[in-house]
Amino acid sequence: MTTSRQIYLYLAPALLMTVVFFVFPLIFVLFVGLRDWDGIGAMTYVGLDNFRSLFADPAFKTAVVNTVYWILAGIFIHTPLGLLLALILFKKPAGWKWLRTIFFLPNVISTTALAFLWYFVLHVSLGLVNNGLKAIGLGSLARGWLSDPSTALYANMVPFVLYVGFTMVIFLTQMSTISPELYEAAEIDGATGWQKDRYITIPLVKNAVGINIVFNTAFCLRMFEYPLLMTGGGPADSTLNLSLYMYRAMVTANQYGVSMAAGLVTVAIGAVAMLLVFAFIRVWDRKR
Repeated sequence: MTTSRQIYLYLAPALLMTVVFFVFPLIFVLFVGLRDWDGIGAMTYVGLDNFRSLFADPAFKTAVVNTVYWILAGIFIHTPLGLLLALILFKKPAGWKWLRTIFFLPNVISTTALAFLWYFVLHVSLGLVNNGLKAIGLGSLARGWLSDPSTALYANMVPFVLYVGFTMVIFLTQMSTISPELYEAAEIDGATGWQKDRYITIPLVKNAVGINIVFNTAFCLRMFEYPLLMTGGGPADSTLNLSLYMYRAMVTANQYGVSMAAGLVTVAIGAVAMLLVFAFIRVWDRKR
């Protein structure tokens, strides 16, 4: 058996899974997205009418903007925070193994459980945040974090930070492959800890940066539990995102065609985001 045949043989299971669980469903989503269907009766071909309905719906526009906010939080807050934690733990401070476990622990806890936990933490009267502010004399800052349209979306994003442990582990894994000789040479040249991080560690984990941005973008695109359980998409659709919009269109309004059309838009946004990430990595490589 030739080497190329061996490669295709090893790739066959992954390719089969991709076709069965992604390509076929995507084709079905496109098929339904071009039709009017309530999930029970016969389908009626309507062409691009579902997409026209989407872009004429103010709630959909809000969902797109909120989803973009989620993605930006994943890229510019979650990923750098994971990198910062990894840089600290990579130096193996006292108790670093315990800290690594603690930071990763939320990733094995149900998202639903965390959503309910933070719902009560941010509750207007029972929540720890408002009661804590009152206890230290800052009661004037207490507010309905989940019922105020100006803060509800950001309050929804707070639990997302708990998943930073997954990002941290990917960075730590990449850092473990860096040769210690590079740091020894830098120390001989008088480099400080920050200089070693800036000129050795961070440039050499650029692949992990790209991977984490892709993972966090994908996670934010399919974010569902927090806006559903903490605010239900409210108040006034201020926390509505694309996942919840699709759920509403399908389950509440029985508009399966509209829901599938929204799903295709979500896939398109994800594809554009991934292309931008890969373009950023290529530019970074050329500059290095």
